[in-house]
Amino acid sequence: MGNPLRWLISLVVVAVLAVALALAGRYDPGYVVLVYPPWRAELSFVSFVLLLALLMGGAYMLVRLAVATLNLPRTVREQKARKEAERQNANFTEALAAYLEGRFQEAEKTAAKLAAEPRREMLARVLAARAAHESRAHARRDAFLTEAKDHEKPLAALYAEAEAKLEDRDFPGALSAIEAGKIMSPAHTALQRLELKARQQLGQWDEVLKLADRLGKANALDETTLALTRRTAHLGNIKRRTHDHKGLQDYWKRLSSAEKTHPSIALEAANTFARSGDSETAVGILEDALNNTWDETLAARYGHIVSKDALAQIQQAEKWLASHPRDGALLMSLADLCAHEQLWGKAQSYAEASIAVAPNVDAHLALAAFREQSGQPSEACAHLRKALELCLRKT
Repeated sequence: MGNPLRWLISLVVVAVLAVALALAGRYDPGYVVLVYPPWRAELSFVSFVLLLALLMGGAYMLVRLAVATLNLPRTVREQKARKEAERQNANFTEALAAYLEGRFQEAEKTAAKLAAEPRREMLARVLAARAAHESRAHARRDAFLTEAKDHEKPLAALYAEAEAKLEDRDFPGALSAIEAGKIMSPAHTALQRLELKARQQLGQWDEVLKLADRLGKANALDETTLALTRRTAHLGNIKRRTHDHKGLQDYWKRLSSAEKTHPSIALEAANTFARSGDSETAVGILEDALNNTWDETLAARYGHIVSKDALAQIQQAEKWLASHPRDGALLMSLADLCAHEQLWGKAQSYAEASIAVAPNVDAHLALAAFREQSGQPSEACAHLRKALELCLRKT
């Protein structure tokens, strides 16, 4: 039906015109003569107007009827297409509802039958693929994705494929789908997040850093995740340069002071420099980090990396001890450094102080060695037993 208000207005207009015409006929003496020899017709002007209006209305209706008759096949086709589209819409809605409700087999079955306009059909295949993936039907999933990618601009299919490949731990396959998706949408944030995960798993740390910076600028990663991602990438890059001392030095110089003094990065860098034979740089890294932020793990490692000037290390550690007198890790590092310099008395005192703070395996082992050197085998055995007991407790 049409708009009721529109019909009401039309009715009022017709009524007004009828009244106006009736009044005009009452007071208007005019008439019209129609001559077609040998016939002659005479009628009032109002009657002529009414007749003319009826003829025009009839002609209009005939034209409309003719047009409707000619367009009947197209109208039938359009009506059928409309009903089919409505049916496809209902099926797509049902498939989507089944997927969101966790009825994955039903969602896959319904979506697989949809064959609407190309874009809707592509989305239906993607939905079927996701449902098949949830049902662990990977062969059907891949078949649906292949069908979906045959359509124009299959970004949804490529995104679903990238997610599926990541879950399957097929990281090169995920990157292939991501790169294809980026051709259509270079700044697609969600694709970049998937790419970040894939490159992290592949250990492509330089690319991880670039992606992390890009996502950080787009506000797609929170500050905590961004910092953790960057630290993980730096740790990976440092480990990769274990046998490339020059490359390790150059990379270390590029890091910010905040990154250099972070405990996890400083520890990995110190270990890597020490393994490459550069104990001087390793010790300097630990000292800078400990002077910036105290960390027991770094303090414990400080005694295991000895530079050419071990006495300077002892002096530095003793300065820290004034601020951290009950740090067992620092006391044990001092014991190790003093033992390296054959300062046996001080080494033993620091090891005993470390045990007094918190019993630990390293201190007992060190004291066992000291006792054995000084000809006290029974006391050495006692410390070895205590060290073994501590190891058993940990397991």
